[in-house]
Amino acid sequence: MTDSSLPPLIQQMMQPGFYPHQVTEPIEMIQTHVSYVLLTGDYAYKVKKPVNFGFLDYSTLELRQHFCNEELRLNQRGAGEIYLEVLPITQSDTQFQLGGTGEPVEYTLIMRQFPQDALFLSLFDRGELTESLMEELGRVVATFHALAPTNDYIKTFGEPLQVRKAFDENYEQTEKYIGGPQTQAQFDDTKQYSERFFGEYRELLNSRINNNWIRECHGDLHLRNICLLHNKILLFDCIEFNEPFRFVDVMFDIAYAVMDLEARQRPDLANAYLNTYVEEIGDWEG
Repeated sequence: MTDSSLPPLIQQMMQPGFYPHQVTEPIEMIQTHVSYVLLTGDYAYKVKKPVNFGFLDYSTLELRQHFCNEELRLNQRGAGEIYLEVLPITQSDTQFQLGGTGEPVEYTLIMRQFPQDALFLSLFDRGELTESLMEELGRVVATFHALAPTNDYIKTFGEPLQVRKAFDENYEQTEKYIGGPQTQAQFDDTKQYSERFFGEYRELLNSRINNNWIRECHGDLHLRNICLLHNKILLFDCIEFNEPFRFVDVMFDIAYAVMDLEARQRPDLANAYLNTYVEEIGDWEG
C-alpha cells in the first residue's frame, strides 16, 4: 500500500506501471531529508525534494534540474557505470510520465542499482577489506585526483581564511550539542587545537594552493561511498550541492577513509591506503 502522505509523484513512482521496464516488487523507497530514492531492481531513481537548508538549495525546479545534472556529471568521473542519465518527468492531468513531450514538472537521476554488500563498509564488516584492496583504492583515488580540475576560482577555497571560516561555522553549529555527543572539555580542546593549527600552518596552507592541491574533489569519500562492483572500485555519491564541500585539498578526500579505518582500529588498512596514494600522486607534503 502506498503512503498517502507522500507527494503524488512519489506515490505513482511506487507503482510498477510508472516504469518502462520490469521492476522487482514491491518497489522500495528510501527517503532522506533531501531526496527520495526508488529502488526498482535493476535501476534506482532519485528525486530531489524542494528544500533549502542554506548549504543546500533545491527549492526550485530549475535548481533541482541543475543539481541533477551536476550530480550526474560529477559522479560519472568515479562511477560512470552507476550514474546513467537525467530524465524529465511530465504530467498530464493527474498522471505523471517518465520523459514525455510536455513541460517538465520534475527531474529524476537514473542510476544502476547495486547490492549494498558491495560497499567498502560492508566488506569491512565481513572481514573482506584487505590491504590489497586498500592499496588499489589508493591508486584509484590518485588517478581520480590527478584528473580533477583546478583553476584560480577553485583554489580560492583553499585560502586559510576560507578554510578557517568552515571550521568556525562547524563550532557555531555544534556548540548546542555540548553535554550530549561531546563534553565541554572536548569542544574546548578541539577548538583550541584548530586555532593553534591555523596560527602555525598558514604557510603550509598557502603552499597547498601554490602546488595545485586544491581541486574539484569528491567531498565525502568515506567507506559507505566506495564500492567494489564487478571487481572494479567505484567512487560514488560525490557532493554536488555545495562548492566549498567539494573544492578542497585532495587530502580532505583521503582523510575520510583513513579516519573511518582508524576509528575501527585498523590503522594497517589506513596506512596501506594513504601510503599507496601518496606514492602514486607524489603528494609527500600532504
